[in-house]
Amino acid sequence: MWYDTVELYSGFSMSARIKEEYLSERIYSDRSKYFDLLEFPTHFEIETINACNARCPMCTINEWNKEEKMMSEILFNKIVDELSEYSSTIKRVNLYRDGEPLLDLKLEQRIKLLKSKKIKEIAISTNCSLLTESRSKELLESGLDMITMSIDSLDKSTYEAIRVNLNFEKSINNVKNFLRIRNELGSNCKVWIRMIRQKSNIDEFDQYEKYWLETGLLNTSLDRVYYHNIFNWGGQLNGFDGISENTEKLLPCVALWSLMPIFANGDVPMCNVDFNCNHKMGNLFESSIKEIWTSRKFSDARDSHMNSRKSDYQMCVNCNVWEEVPPKGATTTVSSQYARLLTPLPTSS
Repeated sequence: MWYDTVELYSGFSMSARIKEEYLSERIYSDRSKYFDLLEFPTHFEIETINACNARCPMCTINEWNKEEKMMSEILFNKIVDELSEYSSTIKRVNLYRDGEPLLDLKLEQRIKLLKSKKIKEIAISTNCSLLTESRSKELLESGLDMITMSIDSLDKSTYEAIRVNLNFEKSINNVKNFLRIRNELGSNCKVWIRMIRQKSNIDEFDQYEKYWLETGLLNTSLDRVYYHNIFNWGGQLNGFDGISENTEKLLPCVALWSLMPIFANGDVPMCNVDFNCNHKMGNLFESSIKEIWTSRKFSDARDSHMNSRKSDYQMCVNCNVWEEVPPKGATTTVSSQYARLLTPLPTSS
């Protein structure tokens, strides 16, 4: 790094430069890219449908106050047209937000439209319960680039206690069938199999990873088996019982410099944990993506994070949604390294 610990705490400008470098490193893996982040989002989460067939305890679904259930074609087409102008810089478009994307029967049509506009990576995250063989083939043939599959345990009772209303055997078989069909079609769709790690499954991951690797269905150059620790939805998850230390408290949130969530009614919340849009940044029926991203509201939120005033937004104070898990074989993360640099030195008595 370009600084040393002697000059580290010389004032705000040093702290700001560290935070800018952190954001560039975390989002772009390139410390020189900070000002590019202010131009246009690199990631999108588009909620085409606001509904889910599961009732998971680590979700805020019982608190949702959204009325619009399905995104209109008029709005979706407007979004796609705006995205097409920045197809070279957008890293990923996720066609989901808080609900189950496979409930959207127009999903494959939407993927095809995005692919026709040269969007490099289109992804979904699913609970796998509706991932039938026919739907798997349709998704792959539409051009889907990446799918995250949420399977939280290999124990039936644990799984069904977490993924309430879903059937363990059905979901596991759907994952395996998708992988088989993907391989038969010769698709390059990446498959990320994810566990939301929490107290009920906290000791399962090693065996979980081994199980999926030994199926012989994964492409090790494309696929990933991993976990994400349970998070608190910005302090909004009732009964949250965390299992890890929050390393993000001193760091600016990467979402404010990279991610634009878009709800089915066109509302743009401040970030992906603002599930009821309590901090509305704009609406895409009224403004463009570029106008909202470069707006005073977003600028004010970023300023708060850069100036160590996360408390300006209550849900930011202890939010841990972007907590990193160390890569396999590593003991540290980008976040933990930069958090250490921003930790005040102890005062001498």
